[in-house]
Amino acid sequence: MKFIKAMMVCSIFIAAFALGSCKKEKYISRDTSGLKPPPPVDTTKPPVVDTSVVIDNADKLDGWSSAGDPSLATTGQKEGTGYIKNSIKAGSDFMQFIKTLPAPVNTKVSLTTGELEFWFYVQDVSLLKLDGQIQFSSSGDPDKNRIGWAMDKIIPTLKNGWNHLELKFIDGQTTSDGGPDLKAMNFFKMFFWSAAKATADQQYGIDDIRVAAVPPPADVVIDNCDSKDGWSSAGDPMLATSGQKEGTGYIKNNITSGNDFMQFIKPLAAPINTNETIATGELKFWFYVQDVSLLKLDGQIQFSSSGDPDKNRIGWAMDKIIPTLKNGWNHLELKFSDGQITGDGGPDLTAMNYFKMFFWSAAKATSDQTYGIDDVRVGAKP
Repeated sequence: MKFIKAMMVCSIFIAAFALGSCKKEKYISRDTSGLKPPPPVDTTKPPVVDTSVVIDNADKLDGWSSAGDPSLATTGQKEGTGYIKNSIKAGSDFMQFIKTLPAPVNTKVSLTTGELEFWFYVQDVSLLKLDGQIQFSSSGDPDKNRIGWAMDKIIPTLKNGWNHLELKFIDGQTTSDGGPDLKAMNFFKMFFWSAAKATADQQYGIDDIRVAAVPPPADVVIDNCDSKDGWSSAGDPMLATSGQKEGTGYIKNNITSGNDFMQFIKPLAAPINTNETIATGELKFWFYVQDVSLLKLDGQIQFSSSGDPDKNRIGWAMDKIIPTLKNGWNHLELKFSDGQITGDGGPDLTAMNYFKMFFWSAAKATSDQTYGIDDVRVGAKP
């Protein structure tokens, strides 16, 4: 009997063990179907390429001098591993940062296209005097072959903490010896004062000095061609609302069968400042041609500030433009410097008010031929 009971206990134990070993072990789920995937990479925009030229990354004290010994801070920098730091001490009122470069640096820009950029740290802007200068030189000397920017124009723009200064060369003052050789820059200096003797140490710092090309200004729209208002043509122009290159429409017309002439004219409601010069600007617009082979090498594109196509005008001959065209839409980019200006001094580019384009077909049209204009604007030439 004892043997039977012992056998029964063993059987129960074995059965329990077997059931336990058959129990499914629970694991943390690895199902990621509920997680949001990362957003796709935007391939529609070109990557931003940094073409700036480093003057000094301020990661070392080498070559730096100041009002008293500068120090290298390795926390709180805006770039790299550190920044150049110093303080106007209690009882003092002057600070300067000077960097003599070990070798000349080619900035790869001109006085009209470049700017000096760097980070400037100010503990308390309210304590600064409106005096001093930032100097950038190719002579190793702050007073020769230099471009400079007065601090009285810069200080009112500052805030407490880090400030990113972007100083356009065209806004600076150059020395009378011809200014800097931007292909061989070798000296940077910044100096300024506090308005009164400091009652406590005031911290200042500089980081990441470089030269960059100034971003081109935004184009100035002359007419977006989304409305017929003000437009005239050879016959009534039409507003097409499909197939446009910009906005909601374009100005369209036909050389109809039996005819050979077309023009598009737009007097502007108010004069427009193009923000460009003859040397720097260009007129840009889209031009639709159904069949380029039918065009005569004649006509002109005219842009005026007198409200008249024959006064204060710049013009471009169609015989130079037509051979470059293809059937369909063409983006014309007409440099002002390539145009012909009238003998009255040409256009006032700060007050442009008239656009005209005219041309002919080589023979009378045997069927309607469509032409169109869209998005007339002025921008900086490349």
